[in-house]
Amino acid sequence: MRHLLAATAIGFFLAGSVLAQQGGDQLGEITFEELQDKQSSSAYFGIGAGYVGGFWFYPAKDISTNLVKPYAMHGDYTAPIFTSGINAFLTLSLVGNLRVGFEALSGSQTHTESMGGSQYRAALSLSSAALQLDYAFPLLRGLIVAPGVYLGRGTLQFEHTSGPSSADWPNANGNLGRAVTSTLAAPFWLVRPTLAVEYAVSGYAAVRAWGGYSVSAMGTWQENGITTVNNVPSGLTARGFVVGFGVFIGLFRSE
Repeated sequence: MRHLLAATAIGFFLAGSVLAQQGGDQLGEITFEELQDKQSSSAYFGIGAGYVGGFWFYPAKDISTNLVKPYAMHGDYTAPIFTSGINAFLTLSLVGNLRVGFEALSGSQTHTESMGGSQYRAALSLSSAALQLDYAFPLLRGLIVAPGVYLGRGTLQFEHTSGPSSADWPNANGNLGRAVTSTLAAPFWLVRPTLAVEYAVSGYAAVRAWGGYSVSAMGTWQENGITTVNNVPSGLTARGFVVGFGVFIGLFRSE
């Protein structure tokens, strides 16, 4: 009887050990699968380059109010100004879904006027080049949202040109060279927090919608690249909202 009880106890012990082992194996499998699902749900990779366009809502009213002749002779400037350029980026897979890239944008707005036998042209131009740092968060397969920031440098420039509407080829006395162009320009540092939404239409193409606000710190103003202009009103700045789109080719994957 004593041997029977001992054998029964040993049997229960062995059975419990087997069940515990099986349960541990299943727990390990479930944990690994859940980890895989979690990693899969946040997996992203992208490397691409393409065209970007944007509408820059610079402070046109302040600029038109503060400009002086000859740069303000021919009508007020209006916002937004359309800018276009290029953007290229890649994912640093060793740092999660962090992306680094480069963007270059430029755009201009021009006013022309004819008076008598003379032609006048006034133009505003904006350009920038910036380093891109953002982080991709996959939402659905092929769809991501990427908050980030752009850090760079740009130029805000005003130009005025006046000259005769027509001229004859120079004779002995010469009558060309009477057109006069003046420029007023300043560099600026740019910080633009941005939010982008991207969709990979295939593994090799993606589209982007983006928006942000550009904060600018203006540098020294110069006329014709020679004369330093002091006490320029603070209203002459490149700050403002920017919204746009992009079309890219490359390699894209989000799960």
